[in-house]
Amino acid sequence: MVEQRFSKITVILVLITLAVVILITTAGVFFVKNHQDATKDALQVLKPTLLASVFNNQEEYSDIFSKLQKPVQDANADAGIISHHFLAKQLIADFYNRIGSDKISTVFLVSPDHYNSYFKPKEIAYTSYLDWTTPFGELQTDVNSIKSLSSNENIETKDSVLGLEHGIYVEVPFIKKFFPNAKIVPLVLRNNLPYADFLNLGKEIRKFSGKNSILIVSSDFSHDASTEQAATADEKSIDVLKNLSADKLPEATNDCKQCLATLSGFLINSQDSFFLTDNKNSFDVSGQDKNSVTSYVSGYYAKKEYAQILFVGDLMFDRGIRYYAQKNGGNEFIFDKISPFLSANDLVVANLEGPITDEKSISANAGLASIDSYFFTFDPSLAETLFQENIRLVDLGNNHILNFGQPGLDSTEKYLSGANIDYFGEPGGEKSAVEDIGGIKIAFVSYNEFSGNDIGDEQKATIAEIKKIRSESDILVVFSHWGVEYSLAPTDGQKELAHQFIDAGADLVVGAHPHVIEPVEIYNGKIIYYSLGNFIFDQYFNKDARTGLGVTVKIDRTTKQLDFSEEKFYLGDNGQTLLK
Repeated sequence: MVEQRFSKITVILVLITLAVVILITTAGVFFVKNHQDATKDALQVLKPTLLASVFNNQEEYSDIFSKLQKPVQDANADAGIISHHFLAKQLIADFYNRIGSDKISTVFLVSPDHYNSYFKPKEIAYTSYLDWTTPFGELQTDVNSIKSLSSNENIETKDSVLGLEHGIYVEVPFIKKFFPNAKIVPLVLRNNLPYADFLNLGKEIRKFSGKNSILIVSSDFSHDASTEQAATADEKSIDVLKNLSADKLPEATNDCKQCLATLSGFLINSQDSFFLTDNKNSFDVSGQDKNSVTSYVSGYYAKKEYAQILFVGDLMFDRGIRYYAQKNGGNEFIFDKISPFLSANDLVVANLEGPITDEKSISANAGLASIDSYFFTFDPSLAETLFQENIRLVDLGNNHILNFGQPGLDSTEKYLSGANIDYFGEPGGEKSAVEDIGGIKIAFVSYNEFSGNDIGDEQKATIAEIKKIRSESDILVVFSHWGVEYSLAPTDGQKELAHQFIDAGADLVVGAHPHVIEPVEIYNGKIIYYSLGNFIFDQYFNKDARTGLGVTVKIDRTTKQLDFSEEKFYLGDNGQTLLK
């Protein structure tokens, strides 16, 4: 009994000492089971101490996890990058939800050293053998991997550094939640050494990591910048992530370039491509000062044999759709039943049937017999919703985009750009856009029968654009706004023009505007979808208008061959779009 009491007193003294350090630095909390030291030798038999996140209350996560819908396909990620600001916990959860897997056995987690810890001359990183307690169960460390890394004598164990580092402890609960069978290798990297040391570290991790391992970089991007400055800087950073190399690392604006160097070394001989999952800032997620934000870029690296694009038809968010969105808590309600289907693709492309402005809706309270019911404007919140729903490219070439004139178009472009959504076909602007999806360059060319230009000139301009951009792309798609509303068949003029588009170099023609599905044609081995019908719209007067078509196109990375599949949508009575 005396010895047990003495041991408890020892534990209490240790805990008090650690608690003082933690309270001063407002970081991780330690829970000690007994008085044994966490040395390498002792830990081979027993790991007596647990580390824990500051955010270790399960209730802090219930609100975000309840909003998640599991993607319908496994990302098979080899590596990823995510924020360590708990302020962005929904974004963090979305990231892990996208890449999580019960097949992963080891997660290598690398973080910057935020507190300028003392390192001996040769040391490049600290780690710890201590397991972590989380709201979702105990997360064990991978002792063998840590021993292998530590054998080089430039990585040392330092439990206090790991426990205090929010770049580690913010991620730990998410890792346990979304990689339930994994062990962790946490690393806090020294901030002031050459990139070469960390390129080698990444190579070393890759050397002994198994096929069921993943490397996650915990990092934030622009700091103390305006939202506009952050957006510009993030574009450069995303380009660095897409083209990782030592010479490009200084162009990134994140808080740990050594982490990116480690990532680069880890992926150096892989064929992985970068897939952006989100790009926001602290103002976006909390409404905090927009002139002093921290930005977040999240994404993952994976090998995919194909790129997958989903094409959908007319998207309208005014009138009845605006009403149902407001009544049910926001735009997300409209997408609720189809979100997993959308998120399973690398890119979703839609026709944005109207401008995004701050103007008051004209059509919301107008009767259907009134001309005002056909003047659309969408709430600025829609841009962020589109990004979240993976609709990240929209065609602006249609008969409603100028409903609020040039100011409305300018506003639309502003909000889309602010949400990192690409667009093409804007009147008086670029007819085309080229998207790089995992190394496949896909060109999108807009044809707008209702541009206001002479129709013959518009057709010639579109064909000229196809020929011009053909050499810049692997695949070329023409997105056409044409035809007769509610007609179940294309006109002879549409057919002739679609053939001309293919003869000029198009690989696929996709149509919108009729608000109903029209037939599919194969011409010279290329597919023409004359009209996909409605995707999100408040037209409920017959089953044809209520039924739309989604076309999924898989593009083989090697052969560039296209494989097609189709899914029908149905417009529900409450504004939601459903899978039919």
